[in-house]
This record gives sequence, C-alpha cells and structure tokens, in this order.
Amino acid sequence: MARMPIFLCGMMALSKPRLSRARHLQQQGFTLIEIMVVVIVIGVVIGMVTIAVGANDPRTIARKAAEDFMLRTVYLSEQSVLKGETYGFFLEERPLAEVSTEASSEWCYYWRRVRDRNWDALPEFPDDTCLPEGVTIEVMVDERLWKYDPELEFQDPVFGLYPSGDTSGEIEIALFKADAMSAREDDIERITLNLMGELHWITEEDRLGIKRDDRYESSGRRMFR
Repeated sequence: MARMPIFLCGMMALSKPRLSRARHLQQQGFTLIEIMVVVIVIGVVIGMVTIAVGANDPRTIARKAAEDFMLRTVYLSEQSVLKGETYGFFLEERPLAEVSTEASSEWCYYWRRVRDRNWDALPEFPDDTCLPEGVTIEVMVDERLWKYDPELEFQDPVFGLYPSGDTSGEIEIALFKADAMSAREDDIERITLNLMGELHWITEEDRLGIKRDDRYESSGRRMFR
C-alpha cells in the first residue's frame, strides 16, 4: 500500500481543525443574527406598545389639542396683521351622536373672518375642529369664566384678533382630559393671550424651561376651578 506523502498528511491534519473552527464560527454567526433579529423585533413591539399607551395618556391627548390650537392661532394672528383682517374665535359644546362612557358632549371650535359685517368661514380652516373625546376646554376672558349658552341663536366670538395685532381681551385657556375637579395640575395645558396679542403656551414653556415675565407667570398658573 502506497504511503501518503508526509506534507499531505500534515495539511490534512491542519485542515481538520480549521474546517471545524470555520464551521463553529459559521454556527456562531447564525446565532448572532438570530439574536439580533429577536432584539429588533422586541424593540419594535415595545415601541408600538409605548406609542399605543402614550396615545391614550390624558396628558398626551391634551397636549396635542393644545398644539393644534397654538399652530392655528399663531398663524391667524400673523395673517390678521398682514391682510388687515379681523378674526373671531368661536367655541361650542355639542352633543355626541353616540354617548360614550367618557363624555356625552364634545367641544368644537372654529375661526371666522369679518366680511360685509358678517362672520364668514376662512379658506384656510373652513371646517370646525372638535377636541378629542373627553377633552374639556375652559376659557377665562378678562378674569371671568366664559360659559357657552346653547340657547343663543347667534353665537358671539369668545375673542377676536385685530389687524393692529391686539386682541379683544385678556384670554386664559385650559385644556385637560378629565373633569375640572379631578384633573391634576400636570395634566392641564394652559395658554394665555394678552391684549397686545402676545400668545404663550404656559405649560410648554415650563417644560422647556423658558422664563416669562411675572404678569404671564401669575395669569398662566391660575386654576380653572
């Protein structure tokens, strides 16, 4: 029987552990990939759960409603000056078509502009904006609580924005997803609008650590109760 050359025997001897090691590393690589996939899947699931939970959080819901109000009010206050138009803010409490366990009514607001001594719809915001179910809005006008009267045939605006940049009064707004007696201070979004047309989202400024004058501080922290 012919003998295998020594150098071939050596190569085979060396190749066996290398092949074994390569196979082992390959197996380790697949395990790592599998672990990474599992981690990614878990991360996505946790993210989805967090978003779902956050979306139902009273503070998150009230904050989104406050953000929408701020965006429109800032835009219209600028347009009022640029276009020389007067805008009015209207607010109504309407019964829900389907009464839920959270609320039997909803708050809706809309903006109008003066045209031929009438309040006409705005092309930018022709539709009404209704707050999320269960979210309440309370408005103080010149330190008096504004109340909606459903018996009135024609509703007056809660406040107005003038071409001069001024407003019709000192306005304080509170938005919260609860009734006024049980709402925590941290769950209430507060907004102020003074006679000079200066608009402040008090709660957001507090979150960002923005300092304000004492007159804004005192008005912004008044409790609507």
